[in-house]
Amino acid sequence: ELSNSSSQLHTAVSRKIKRMNEQFEDISAPVIDESKLTKEERLGLCQAEERLGREFIYRLKRRARSCPTAKYTCKLCDVLIESVSSAHKHIKEKRHKKYIKEKREEEMLTMLPPPRPSQVKAIDAAIEKVVKECGITENDVIKRHEITKAMEKIVHQLLPDCSLRLYGSSCTRFGFSDSDLNIDIQFPNISVLNCLFSSPQILFTVTFIDVEAEFHARVPVVLCREKQSGLLCKVSAGNENAWLTTCHLATLAKLEPRLTPLVTAFRYWGKLCHIDSPEEGGLPPYAFALMIIYFLQQRKEAVLPVYLGLWVTLTFREDEQSSSPMGQLWVELLRFYALEFALADYVIGIRIREPLSREAKDWPKRRIAIEDPYSVKRNVARTLNSQMVYDYIIHCLRATYKYFALPKNKAAKCNRKGNTKVDSESTKKLDSIKTGGAIPAGTPNGGYLQLHTDSDKINAVDSFRNEQTIQNCGSEGIAEEELISDFENILITSYEPNDKNHPEQSEDKQSSDDVLESGNDEERFDMPGKQKKSSASGEGTVIHDELLNCKGQTSAKSQDGATAQLFKHSVDNEVTMKQKQELQLDEMNKETLHQESQTSGEDDMFYTFNRIDFTKGKASIIVCNLCKREGHLKQDCPEDFKKVDLDPLPQMTPIFLEFLDQVCFHCYKDFSPDSLEIQAREHILLCLEDFIRTELDATANLCLFGSSKNGFGFKQSDLDICMTFEGRETAEGLNCIRIIEDLARVLRKHPGLRSILPITTAKVPIVKFFHVRSGLEGDISLYNTLALHNTGLLASYAAIDPRVKYLGYTMKIFAKICDIGDASRGSLSSYAYTLMALYFLQQRKPPVIPVLQEIFDGEKKSVFVDGWNVYYFDKLDELKNRWPDYGKNEESVGELWLGLLRFYTEEFDFKEHVISIRRKNLLTTFKKQWTSKYIVIEGKLGVTNFIMKALINGRKIFGTPVRWIPKEYPAFLVCCTLYVVCFHHMICF
Repeated sequence: ELSNSSSQLHTAVSRKIKRMNEQFEDISAPVIDESKLTKEERLGLCQAEERLGREFIYRLKRRARSCPTAKYTCKLCDVLIESVSSAHKHIKEKRHKKYIKEKREEEMLTMLPPPRPSQVKAIDAAIEKVVKECGITENDVIKRHEITKAMEKIVHQLLPDCSLRLYGSSCTRFGFSDSDLNIDIQFPNISVLNCLFSSPQILFTVTFIDVEAEFHARVPVVLCREKQSGLLCKVSAGNENAWLTTCHLATLAKLEPRLTPLVTAFRYWGKLCHIDSPEEGGLPPYAFALMIIYFLQQRKEAVLPVYLGLWVTLTFREDEQSSSPMGQLWVELLRFYALEFALADYVIGIRIREPLSREAKDWPKRRIAIEDPYSVKRNVARTLNSQMVYDYIIHCLRATYKYFALPKNKAAKCNRKGNTKVDSESTKKLDSIKTGGAIPAGTPNGGYLQLHTDSDKINAVDSFRNEQTIQNCGSEGIAEEELISDFENILITSYEPNDKNHPEQSEDKQSSDDVLESGNDEERFDMPGKQKKSSASGEGTVIHDELLNCKGQTSAKSQDGATAQLFKHSVDNEVTMKQKQELQLDEMNKETLHQESQTSGEDDMFYTFNRIDFTKGKASIIVCNLCKREGHLKQDCPEDFKKVDLDPLPQMTPIFLEFLDQVCFHCYKDFSPDSLEIQAREHILLCLEDFIRTELDATANLCLFGSSKNGFGFKQSDLDICMTFEGRETAEGLNCIRIIEDLARVLRKHPGLRSILPITTAKVPIVKFFHVRSGLEGDISLYNTLALHNTGLLASYAAIDPRVKYLGYTMKIFAKICDIGDASRGSLSSYAYTLMALYFLQQRKPPVIPVLQEIFDGEKKSVFVDGWNVYYFDKLDELKNRWPDYGKNEESVGELWLGLLRFYTEEFDFKEHVISIRRKNLLTTFKKQWTSKYIVIEGKLGVTNFIMKALINGRKIFGTPVRWIPKEYPAFLVCCTLYVVCFHHMICF
């Protein structure tokens, strides 16, 4: 038998080696052996691969190990392809078409020439018009300071020592005439400040109206409106970082006069594209200012300096000062973010000149990253949490760059003179939209051009965003056909007859009568890398597949047609594709020069800020900050558990309550460690302590904490051990990392331990290990004394009443079954669920357990460890005489379990209050300054709607009695049945 198994093993090994050798031979062989092909076959293969090269599909240099039969790879889609026929099929796939369209768009925009002086002058005029019509004037600034002083007088009536300061766009002038007023209150006594926020009606006077508190924002504020001007005021307290950022931006604005109009124009662009609302998944307003400052700093001929400490000068020498006109900077700004800056790799930060990688910040490579100069750990663009919104922003940047990079002539406006019928129809349609009606049928282009021809009419349709915008504006036929024809002629511009009655209107369609200057733009930035292939704009991409279209060339009407046309090109031509493009560009340059000599002058150039030119008919997207889904706001989110209408529960039956009691009892009985395991844990601790004292330090002491000692531990749960040294109360003065490393070195000598792993980068450095004989995993930390006190507190509560343990185990098992008990995945830890159970038992009427911190003799006692008061009443034998409610609650554990589920789903407000077992009275989230989370537990913070859904479904499952259960049905099977039913419902909601 031994020889037979040996021969079988030898045979299996031989076969495996043979397969590996064959695979190696396959990989080392040439991808395509052309020596076996005839001359005609080689010519056909060459022609086919040249066609595939235009689609960015190339032959592999060597065979891929993952797919030895593959012969080609698509550089755009990053896929392997086995044959030419498979490559043709891949070209027709939707994903490849999307990527090839984006690649064509990028190439076409890259070839656009720098703006001519006439264009720069016209862009200057357009920016100045925006600043004049929408910007903040000096008079506006004076008015805003007067409003702040008036508010300060009112607040002084209650808080005479406080002071108010204005910050934000009201100081930097990087906003609009109707922008909010950001006011910050400075006051040394935070308790009096809380008094102000708890009584926001102090501001309700003749001067200020519509006063309301918004304490659950990231920065709590009081909102009010100044009656005369109608301006909204946002009053915060202690917002020091925002004040410092305002001072810095205001200083830069004074140093560089071109900064304010550029930021105002860029913010207005964001407003038109509707990407400046962080509540809807867009960017915060001051992010636009940081983006422009970063661009002006990174420019080869820098316009603004970079600060990094007081030793850096904030001014340039005269010979270093850039004199580029504002219009040129505007076009370069759009090109920088649309094409050149690698948004996925680098962080936009105005503190340093050198490029800041995302790896250095430990930020994920998703969407846009903007560093706050005075809060460097925070990403200003964190509100941009949707890839669709990011794609939309890139789409708008590229469309806007194309608009301003191309010459726009006054004569290119739509000629509507004499067409009173169209004009009256557009007026009717605009009125219908204002009143919520639909666009009349039979309208050319669905009323698209008429509704978006100038910025004054933008506000009339701002509320019709997303899908409704597309439907009402009739853009279904435009995004595909008009935009394709627009970009087929991206290098061929035309001008239509002028209409003097509508000089501000523009049209995107162009004919092939005029040709742009060709040539690549001059490199102006010293960036480490160009922007990579963006995922922007699948549908609605504004660039057609064709790179260049000669004068008179027939336009492809669809993407499939364009792809087919690419394969119809002759490959027998001696001139390569690149040479053909250069010849076309030369011809276009000659025609452009000829036409430029015939132009009427620089005054013909004209640009305007309007939404349709910047979005190309693509609707903006709103994203909920709660569920991260598109199409609705947070206040309308269907996932908001506060809006869930709970069905009333049926009347509970005594029989079902008995079954609930059995469920809770079996949770404790089946999962709690027995006395033998508890003794084994103590024995392991003593053995480890003796070994460490012998090998490392004779003064070392080891103590168990956590689930091993708090009365709520599971079988085979980890060993949590804290190491301290005699004569030392704290770890102050110790090199904790070195001690942990030495401890790991010593533990490797222990014969009964395996998998020794020191983790010194954690907040609390530990050494992990595996105890071979018991099969227990464990970790040793250094001076985790706060955890020791928390363990004693939980053990005291568990010893007061047996129902405490029963309910604690039931709660933890409920969390495990519903998969909501893993803190590493953004949920809550088992410790947090234990705190929830204890808090409920404290708040029950009558309570099951007391608040041990509130039982003391005389003055309130304090014992501080790591800044926390860890005092609690530990004389449990005296509790009966010290706590008046002792023994008054006689509910069964099943009733308490159902009551817990109902308490957290029907009564407790997670948004307003904190779960804290240290006090009986309710603790508000605002008082703890925990305003950004939904489920808030003192000692453990977490947030997820998944938890609330589990609690809501648990209430329904355990609150609905089973109609009939056989008497002979064992209680344990009832327990398992309820587990299965509960789990089924949790994963199906």
